[in-house]
Amino acid sequence: MNPSPQSDPSTTGFPAQEAYLVIEQKPRDKAERSRLTKLRQYVQHHTHQADLRDLAPAVRELMGPGYQIGCGSSHIWILPLAGSDMPAAPQRLAIVADRLTTTLQDCNGPRVSTRLQ
Repeated sequence: MNPSPQSDPSTTGFPAQEAYLVIEQKPRDKAERSRLTKLRQYVQHHTHQADLRDLAPAVRELMGPGYQIGCGSSHIWILPLAGSDMPAAPQRLAIVADRLTTTLQDCNGPRVSTRLQ
């Protein structure tokens, strides 16, 4: 997997973004928990981005073929697909978002405001 370069926002025209992973649903099994742990570590090592969408290829590779990965202007969402041993999840499993513009809550943790006061 090629790590996404940490871009200088002044060269891209986008304001800086600070990536973080929010796990919104409990993992369905140990394999999914492991994938999410690896993804969280990857995102933590690639926090500063000019455009969060640059992380999408790595998210796809780390999560594997059982997930639909989509992007918005400041987020990447992860939706589990149906497999031979698991049904599709009706809701998003996780999201990589911009800490500077969003406040989202992990399924295991309290809501934490990350916006500047």
